[in-house]
Amino acid sequence: MKRNEFMEAVRKKLKGLSEEDINKALEFYDEIINDKVEDGVPEDEAVDALGTPDEIAEQIMMGMSLPKLVKAKAKPSGGFKAWEIVLLILGFPLWFSLLVAAASVVFAFFIVILSLVIAFFAVVISFGFGGLVLIAAGFMSLITGGGVSAIYQLGVALMLIGLAVLLFTPAKAMALWMVEMCKKFGRWVKLKVINMRKKGE
Repeated sequence: MKRNEFMEAVRKKLKGLSEEDINKALEFYDEIINDKVEDGVPEDEAVDALGTPDEIAEQIMMGMSLPKLVKAKAKPSGGFKAWEIVLLILGFPLWFSLLVAAASVVFAFFIVILSLVIAFFAVVISFGFGGLVLIAAGFMSLITGGGVSAIYQLGVALMLIGLAVLLFTPAKAMALWMVEMCKKFGRWVKLKVINMRKKGE
């Protein structure tokens, strides 16, 4: 496939996105083709090595922010027709309440997970802080002649610090898992929007 044909095919797949975003993405792939051609690769082969226009368009859209994708999907390229505007207005109470409900469920899910992670970190920090306080109290007790109670306090302090160190790794793993789940969810939503765009072509 020739460079111009390829670029035009990708541009059609990105229809609905802002002209600035489309041009920026196409310039990037044009530079890649130029670099390969300068290295002695024929233009046809350089274009074919990139992948199909569908694959490139999907890569470009996956790199864009979700609000831009949703806005491009929601706004028809030719503008809204009168009957579409009427349907949007009449259906507003239904589609808006469903949208708010769906967003609330997703938001609540992430808040619950985030709360669990924060609570777990709070427990770890409290164990560590409690251990340090007990060490200070144990040494003060030893100085003032506390004897057995001082040794007991130092033993509990070491146990708490050990628990804090032991639980830090799972707490960190939970936080990283949360971040990864958010990324995966974002990618899943993007793919759904991209697939809806493909069906609408």
